[in-house]
Amino acid sequence: MGSSVKSFLIHFRASANLFLSEYEPLALLLSPLLALLVALTLQSFLNVVHERGLKATFIGFLMSLIKLFPGVQNYIDAEKQKVVDKMHSGDKSKREVWRTELLTAGLGVGVIEQLKNEKRNDAVWQGKCSGTVYIGGTESEGHFSLINEACSMFAHTNPLHLDVFQSVARFEAEVVAMTAALLGSKEKGSGGKICGNMTSGGTESILLAVKSSRDYMKTKKGIAKPEMIIPESAHSAYDKAAQYFNIKLWRVPVNKEFQADVKAIRRRINRNTILIVGSAPGFPHGIIDPIEELGELATSLGICLHVDLCLGGFVLPFARKLGYGIPPYDFSVKGVTSISVDVHKYGLAPKGTSVVLYRNHDIRKHQFVAVTEWSGGLYVSPTIAGSRPGGLIAGAWAAMLSLGEEGYLENTKKIMEVSKRIQKGIEEIPELFIIGRPDMTIVAFGSNVIDIFEVNDVMSSKGWHLNALQRPNSIHICVTLQHVPIVEEFLGDLTQSVKTVKENPGPISGGLAPIYGAAGRMPDRGMVQELLVNYMDNTC
Repeated sequence: MGSSVKSFLIHFRASANLFLSEYEPLALLLSPLLALLVALTLQSFLNVVHERGLKATFIGFLMSLIKLFPGVQNYIDAEKQKVVDKMHSGDKSKREVWRTELLTAGLGVGVIEQLKNEKRNDAVWQGKCSGTVYIGGTESEGHFSLINEACSMFAHTNPLHLDVFQSVARFEAEVVAMTAALLGSKEKGSGGKICGNMTSGGTESILLAVKSSRDYMKTKKGIAKPEMIIPESAHSAYDKAAQYFNIKLWRVPVNKEFQADVKAIRRRINRNTILIVGSAPGFPHGIIDPIEELGELATSLGICLHVDLCLGGFVLPFARKLGYGIPPYDFSVKGVTSISVDVHKYGLAPKGTSVVLYRNHDIRKHQFVAVTEWSGGLYVSPTIAGSRPGGLIAGAWAAMLSLGEEGYLENTKKIMEVSKRIQKGIEEIPELFIIGRPDMTIVAFGSNVIDIFEVNDVMSSKGWHLNALQRPNSIHICVTLQHVPIVEEFLGDLTQSVKTVKENPGPISGGLAPIYGAAGRMPDRGMVQELLVNYMDNTC
């Protein structure tokens, strides 16, 4: 047996040497290296196709080839700069007088007059903005005045120093607990261990929830190459989290009702999936995702589910009590592992206050950063920021305690009724249609007859600041207490704007409709991304 194997090997070696003797030694040396290079190139190509899709990969490759031709890249850059300049029209001259150095002699209390002068240059926002300002009335009276006083009283405080500012530590704990109670922490199904922290806004709350989910799933399942799956209606903060925390992001289309498509999400799940996402409601169309179905999916596969309640957290609990048909959305749903909710929106707290909540402490512990080897001493921090403004925390606490359940119920009743009135009014304009079935205080609408972005431009010329959307092209208004007294004015201006565009189609001078339209039609999304980056680089 051994001699036959040896004989075979000798014969094989002789045959191989005879076959290879026909080739140059250098070719034999380079062939495996070339084969390895081809294999690596093919693998990289397949990875790109897997991540971006065949169409996007082909378009990106084609555009890269086109840019190789002399002058093409310079032409594209020049055209992009024209668009950026148009988006900044009117701003450039203002920036030329902005200060770039510290004054030699300070202004003292005289700076207050300068603040007042600058403030007069702001746009008129009372009732004219989608979202933006959620408190009703003017900033010198009522609830505005109350939270301003609370913020001022604690402006010097910092919860980083717990031993000094114990009052702020209490305020934060109570804001978190009261918010959690609104979102199912007292329900039997929550597990009774809901916990969380205050953050600077919805984006930070989402960032922390994603980071905590990533590290929790690494500990629980050993996932080293994390991926998360979100519907295309989910907030852009998830894209930011994916970039910050090196997580592969899969964005899947919504269903015909503009809700998260649970079946599409299920198809994307693999062994590296750490997190799926739902919104209640989604920012674009004000529609609540099927949180119960997402919870069942997350539970069955042992992965995390984050629910974005940044808009709905201080409306949905009260809308349900008022009799509106609100589907389950909070910790009462099995499978929900974290929730983000903004207090500075419908909670009517000062800007810069949000809450991130977790089902239990095992998940939240992965949010914290503890440092043991710093020469400055032992250090631990709960959120992205180290120092945090205690004044804002005090303002949120004051807002919640001043309003109470009755105050929130009254406010919710007003804005829900205005939302339904706006929805009905838009349905009566034949050229427009409502996107999906809004569940809350966001009403999105589009048109198959006229350019909806031109309508937005005409509305802008009347002082309105609405949100332009895509997929499909549409605009929305996020209803706040500011809109309660002027709902009929809004509908009247919208009706007139639609009439204007229908009778005189085409972009208006200074309008952004051509830019939105071109961006929506541009097949190379990388170029759109570059355009946005250039715009931001020229803004800040």
